[in-house]
Order: sequence, then structure tokens, then C-alpha cells
Amino acid sequence: MPKKTARAFAPATVANVGPGFDVFGFALAGAGDTVEARRAERPGARLVRVEGDGGHLPRSGPHCVVTVVAQAMLRAARARFGAELYLTKGLPLGSGLGSSAASAAATAMAVNALLTRPYGKMDLVGFARLGEKAACGTPHADNVAPAISGGFTLLTFQEPLEIMPLPSPPRWWVAIAHPHLELPTRQARAALRRSVPRCSLTANVGAASGLVAALYTGNLKLFGRALMGDTVVEPVRAKLIRGYAAVKAAALANGAAGLSISGAGPSVFAVAGTRAAAERTGRAMRQTWRSQGVDADILISRFGAPGTQLI
Repeated sequence: MPKKTARAFAPATVANVGPGFDVFGFALAGAGDTVEARRAERPGARLVRVEGDGGHLPRSGPHCVVTVVAQAMLRAARARFGAELYLTKGLPLGSGLGSSAASAAATAMAVNALLTRPYGKMDLVGFARLGEKAACGTPHADNVAPAISGGFTLLTFQEPLEIMPLPSPPRWWVAIAHPHLELPTRQARAALRRSVPRCSLTANVGAASGLVAALYTGNLKLFGRALMGDTVVEPVRAKLIRGYAAVKAAALANGAAGLSISGAGPSVFAVAGTRAAAERTGRAMRQTWRSQGVDADILISRFGAPGTQLI
């Protein structure tokens, strides 16, 4: 039965994952966004309240992630009612932790619960990536796919959208460091080169393939090596993140198997074989940034967490 009111929580995510630009992504535990959707007699979607964004997010218009997603769903479902939306931000803006994706995914799940004929997860990913387009101009799905489905996901094809779940080794842990720096996704995408040398393409294909093999075999050492095999995106975006090289070196010296940029940055993530190693890595990353006058928040999570849930 459709609901009159529904609330959904969507987790933070890591996208790109080294050489997998716009292709790989996985969900994190412990942080995310919440959206409450209420049926309304007035047609269309309206954002009633936002908490936790510091007043920075648009409340309406083509760049309002939640209303864009909700409106698209209501229109496609030919709903005879509207939706009032209440967004609680648990993720910082421009962090590289899938902030806009979490808002979009939570909206899709909450609005879906109001519909007489709810959509499946693949359709929800399709609607949620419209929110990504509203936020940064590109309808990429590498954040919204794991945000909705959970675990580790691979976008095998963009059009038509096709997503494949990959294994999430249960013993792996992740340390995410979010420095108190802001790097808008639009800026990070604009910095990328329009063409890449053939040798770089070959190297990235090999590294991405090695990363998939590592997931299936549970080979953390191979995963770390493949993670750092990106020759296209990381070298460009690393220059936009203050202290990146020192933080990477500190993580590798304190138990991390590998480190890369989370999404568009400035957050970074390191993969380790135990929780203790992940915590040690997190402390080292934070201390390194603090030595350069930048504070940082640390999140420790299992590798590949559950996706968006109704709450």
C-alpha cells in the first residue's frame, strides 16, 4: 500500500575508486542524508525545509536536487498528487562523499513509497542521476548506484543504464578523511583533460581490471596497487587538494594498502585489512593535514555498506 508520508536514509558513497572514473562506486556506513516526503494535494514537488546545509542549497529551480528528482518521478508515474519534501543534510557539500547523490537517492526512495505502483531499484538510479545532473551538470551514476543498491557497484553501460554488483570483501575496512576544504564537483570535472594519451588509457584499463579481479579474489594487496594505478584523473585532481601527497604517504606508512581521491575530492579514502589498521591510517591522515593548518574529519567504515533504506 502506498504511504502518505515516508522517510528514507541514503548513505555516503565513494565514487571513481581510482582508475574507475564514473564507473565504480561503493557505499559507506555511518553518514548520509535523510529525506521525508509527504503527499500533497498541490501538484508538483516542493522543498519545504532543509537542515544542515548552512543555507547554501537552492530551495527550488533547476539546480534543486530533491525537487528535480521528485518532479521527474511524479510526472513519469502520472501521479495525481504532489510531494512536500523535508531534507536533512548529514554530508558536507562539495566533499567528495556523494552529498548530492545521497539527497537524490533518499528522495527517490521516499517518493517511491508514496506511489501506487513503485519503481524498481534500477529505475530509482535513473531518476536519482537526474539530481546529479542538476547538481553538477552531468548525470553520472557512480554515486547514486551504490547509494541506492549498497555494496560495490560497476556501471557496465551508461546508455541504457546497466549496473552490476561486485563483491565487497567482508574483512576490508575503509578510512575516509574529509579535510575542511571545499572542492566543487563542477570545478573538479572541468580540470580534467579532454583527451588522454594511449599509454594512459591502456594503464587505466589494466588497473581497473585488476581492481575487479582483486574484489573477486579478496586480494587486498592487488586492490591497493590497482587503486593507485590511475594515470588519468588522480594526477590532475591531486593538484587541487592541498597536502594530498603528504597525506597519501602518511596513510601508506600506517597500514593502508592503497589510497585515492573519493569522488571529485577533497576527501580521500584508504583501504586496510583490519579496523585497527583503518583507524591508525585515519589518525595519520588527520595529523598530517593538521600539521599543514587544515582540520579533517575521519570516518571509519566497512568496505561496502547497505544502500538507501526507508526508516
